[in-house]
Amino acid sequence: MTSSETASEIERQVRWLMTLRGVTVTTLLVCAFAVELLLRPAETLRPLFTLAAVAYGMVLLYAVLHRWLKGTRTFVVLQLVGDALIVTFFVRITGGIDSPMSFLYLLPIAVASLLLYRSGGLAFAGICWGLYAGLVAFGLGWSPLAHASSWGVPREPGRLVYVLVAHLVGMFACALLSSYLAERMRAQGRELDERRGTVARLKALNENIIESINSGLITTDLDGRVNFINRGGTEILSVRPESVEGETIGTLFRLQPGFLEDIRRRLLANLRFRFEQYHETPDERRIFLGIAASNLHDRQGNPLGYIFIFQDLTEIHALEQEMRLKERMVALGEMAAGMAHELRNPLAAISGSVQYLKGDVKPEGETLELMDIILRESTRLDQAIRDFLTFARPGRFAPERVDLVKLIEDHVKLLMKSSEFTPGHRIETRYPAPRVGCEVDPNRLKQVFWNLATNALKAMPEGGSLSIKVESRNSGKRLAISFADEGQGMDAKDRERYFQPFSGSFHQGTGLGAAIVYRLVAEHGGKIRLKSAPGKGTRVTITLPRYCAAEPRDPETEVRLRAAGG
Repeated sequence: MTSSETASEIERQVRWLMTLRGVTVTTLLVCAFAVELLLRPAETLRPLFTLAAVAYGMVLLYAVLHRWLKGTRTFVVLQLVGDALIVTFFVRITGGIDSPMSFLYLLPIAVASLLLYRSGGLAFAGICWGLYAGLVAFGLGWSPLAHASSWGVPREPGRLVYVLVAHLVGMFACALLSSYLAERMRAQGRELDERRGTVARLKALNENIIESINSGLITTDLDGRVNFINRGGTEILSVRPESVEGETIGTLFRLQPGFLEDIRRRLLANLRFRFEQYHETPDERRIFLGIAASNLHDRQGNPLGYIFIFQDLTEIHALEQEMRLKERMVALGEMAAGMAHELRNPLAAISGSVQYLKGDVKPEGETLELMDIILRESTRLDQAIRDFLTFARPGRFAPERVDLVKLIEDHVKLLMKSSEFTPGHRIETRYPAPRVGCEVDPNRLKQVFWNLATNALKAMPEGGSLSIKVESRNSGKRLAISFADEGQGMDAKDRERYFQPFSGSFHQGTGLGAAIVYRLVAEHGGKIRLKSAPGKGTRVTITLPRYCAAEPRDPETEVRLRAAGG
């Protein structure tokens, strides 16, 4: 224990001693008043009242000295000496050697043993015995409360020696016993403090661990009502602890009715149960959670409730989907490259032969209609083959410095002349500056813009607004280009397969436009994000590095390297 802690402990004990002294003197004074009022003794109790007044005066004196002497052993010794004197005078006025109150000497001795340890207790035992011996030796035991014949009668020497020895043994025995008990109490107090400190440190450590982990932790009772959620859980779910506590786990995670019973059955067969699901947060974020459930027991194994540990796997889930998509693109790209070369030459021969016959034979009626169908479908098939080749082998990546604003404005002019643009459509553009310089492959980026813009117009067959917005992000190191329409939107299933080949929702397309966009954005080292809801339109945002640090890898090579851990 440090010196400051020792002083603080002494200060606390001295305050307790001062309070106890005041209570004791008050109690004796009240008892004296009661005796005088009820029993009306023949002898006056004025000496007792005088002694009480002196005791109160000493209490006030100690209160004044407390400002300068608090926390010191000197202050303790001073008070205990005063207590011993008060007891001596009290014994004197209550009968001296015949007083039944001589046991009060044990109080300052016990307090000295508690505050000043064994040496202090033994010292005060000697002081108290000396005061009592002086009281006996000098005949200071006159008392108006004692019987008149109690004094004035010569005392036998054996009687005096017996009283003195008995008090000597009793006082020193009290000092030894009190000091032993005080030391035991202090030792147990130190041990208790150490254990309390250990428990507090372990509790703080557990709380710090629970509050510091990034994963969410929720505990519930047996009915599934939440009674605790850690900081990581509130951050993942975007909730406040007080808004979650008391809510059922089914309501919190929007689980199906009866799900808690299903968890109970599964936990009976296994110690843990894990599941994954999407979750809508109060701030309208859609996250993908991995949730593990287990039983919560006390040390005796009695069930207390359930523990749910969950993590935000949104980015990991998106990367897994992206990986599967790239793998599928690689496989389809290889297949498309082979089929395109095999189909293109026969298709050109068929189309050329029909055009020759149409000009030479001059068909009419049904024959002319059939030839037009052949030519039209041949053109559509040729466009599909071109898309195949673009998807499979887009050519060499050739970035150059361009003005993104001019690139988009030229694209908008061409778009307004296309067949997809109707009088009901309108196009809005927003840029962070009149000129936005960047380093991209303009031919590839034009194809990205064209596919995204035409898809947006096709999603609004009755007309609507297409918003093209350019933003600067990451302190100007990246550019975000978004295409937002007011069309029919997509549900979760359509969003998941939007960039997959042959998954287009427009009957006149090949289903490769979005897949080609995905591949071309990846070649630029960018990312593409889709946000859509049924009836609320669609927003596609591509994020590109403003300047190319190096020529990006081919997506097929990138997929193979990532699959191999490269």
